[in-house]
Amino acid sequence: LFTNGDGHACFFVGDGIDHTTVHAVAPEPLIARQWYLLSGSWNAETKEIRIVQRMVHPVATIPARCEASADASAVTDVRNPGAAFLVGAYNNRNEAGWFPGGHVNGKLERPVLSHGLLSDDEVLALAGGPVPGALKKRVVLAWNFAIDIPTDRLADISGNGLDGVAVNLPMRAKTGHNWDGTQHRWTDDPEQWGAIHVVEDALYDCGWESDVEAAIPPGTKSGLYAAKLEREGSEPYFIPFVVRPEKGRTSAPLCVVLPDASYLAYANIEEVFDPGLDYQFNRVARLGVDDLQQNAHPEYGVSMYGFHADGTGPHYSSRLRPVANLSPTNESLWQLSADMHLIAWLEHAGIAYDMICDEDIDREGVDLLSQWPCVMTMSHPEYTSTRMHDAYTGFCARGGRLMYMGGNGFYWRVAYRDDKPGAIEMRRAEDGMRSWIAEPGEYYMSFTGEMGGLWWRAGRTPQSLVGNGFIAQGFDRSSPYRRNPESRDPRAAWIFDGIEGDIVGDFGLLGGGAAGWELDAADPLRGTPPHALAVASSFDHSDAVLFVVEEIGHMHPMITGSLQPAIKADMMFFETAGGGAVFSTGSIAYVSALPCNGFDNNIARLTANVVKRFCDPEPFPVAG
Repeated sequence: LFTNGDGHACFFVGDGIDHTTVHAVAPEPLIARQWYLLSGSWNAETKEIRIVQRMVHPVATIPARCEASADASAVTDVRNPGAAFLVGAYNNRNEAGWFPGGHVNGKLERPVLSHGLLSDDEVLALAGGPVPGALKKRVVLAWNFAIDIPTDRLADISGNGLDGVAVNLPMRAKTGHNWDGTQHRWTDDPEQWGAIHVVEDALYDCGWESDVEAAIPPGTKSGLYAAKLEREGSEPYFIPFVVRPEKGRTSAPLCVVLPDASYLAYANIEEVFDPGLDYQFNRVARLGVDDLQQNAHPEYGVSMYGFHADGTGPHYSSRLRPVANLSPTNESLWQLSADMHLIAWLEHAGIAYDMICDEDIDREGVDLLSQWPCVMTMSHPEYTSTRMHDAYTGFCARGGRLMYMGGNGFYWRVAYRDDKPGAIEMRRAEDGMRSWIAEPGEYYMSFTGEMGGLWWRAGRTPQSLVGNGFIAQGFDRSSPYRRNPESRDPRAAWIFDGIEGDIVGDFGLLGGGAAGWELDAADPLRGTPPHALAVASSFDHSDAVLFVVEEIGHMHPMITGSLQPAIKADMMFFETAGGGAVFSTGSIAYVSALPCNGFDNNIARLTANVVKRFCDPEPFPVAG
């Protein structure tokens, strides 16, 4: 069963040898986003094939049922013992053997394979529920995708034990033909989420064999490294990787967290020549080499900001595939390439540090973070799992010191799956700055059953963790900070030791200032601790810097940088229980100001002051 280029359902049989095939084509075209019950049959005696198409939810003026048949006597034998039973693709073959082709884009539910012809009533009886007793001897395979949703198992309920395997993470926990809207969490009634959404460009693991292997020498310093790949006549390419400290050991009081969950969300983000990109940047947009490479190779898979081939939003991303934009030399100064400014400053300043990744925190939790007195994020830790959030919260509660060095952090909730290393899941539910919106009934993630979307919608706001939260974004230029009176409070005055004047960060490699691209502000109503100090705030943002959508109720014009006083980055400091503390920059562009003037500037000095004090074991006093 498949669809042809004209949008009609078809059933075909072939001999699997010389590509002899016969097709039967349903006369009524399929309507997008409608459920159909399709059945195809081959009569071994008459050599006739037949397809029957039924609309599950009939529409007026359109036939609810249609069928077609064809003479298949030209196909002498339909047995194909060398090929797998596939759903979402068909078996194709070349000199190398069998491979899947003709990939489907769309939802599939309850595939059944039987021997012996079935009547209409029997086909309908197999569309839901257990296999009827009268049909058990005739049903060879019946997959129920509502079973074991968080796994790759495609459960066979025929009794024959012919379970299937989901390949390349087709989307699960998807509403089926019987979803009635009364339930929204798939764990409450899995049978209403019996669909799998397959797409031709889904990719979890390329499955490539290793060409080069290298052992990391014992005693290698923890940090970010890269494999440099070169061939004659081409530019070198760098594949980054992190060397963790030996398990149970640390080499420095500071731990830097590489936000690989966020890197995965942006992996292979699509940048194309489009007027919308110019408007976003408020200037003529420029594409880099990595952008062109990604655009030329859609087989690498899409980012969580793009769309699958059928227009649906990607739920999963993986590092087990080529990621064109995950390069320290990427020209866009976004994610890793921007985070290199922070690493360069740490190395230049001689500040010792260890490095771990988001995935490490998800697996090992607060006990991993608690090995260090001070933990530092990078510029854009946007995507966070529940176990990561628990770990950061627990770390602060135990007296840890957290330096949040970016903006738009702790924003989207994601999930990992223990048996799928290197993969994350995300659903863009409810609200937020997003390129696509999760479908009704599909807000809950298949990996964990947790609701996706913004963390503040789950009752855990960024403001309650780090003192500020996402307020605005704009990509034309960045702005400076101005010290607030709170910066003279004895609790926080040390942050500005050695800094003259009230203006800091009126420079930067990302937009010309330390406060830009995406900004976070304090908000007591969203959970900013009452004793938190906004020691500095940015100002002079352009009208290309806009309020985030979740801050807009009724539409109004005061959503731009020059009109809305709430659009600013608040630099925050506050103490936590157990002698700990939190420092937050509230800006993605902050770390890109560190290298300016040969690393000799007030942002570098301010950051060094915080690192020094946060790595000092002397407890912070609890605010009275």
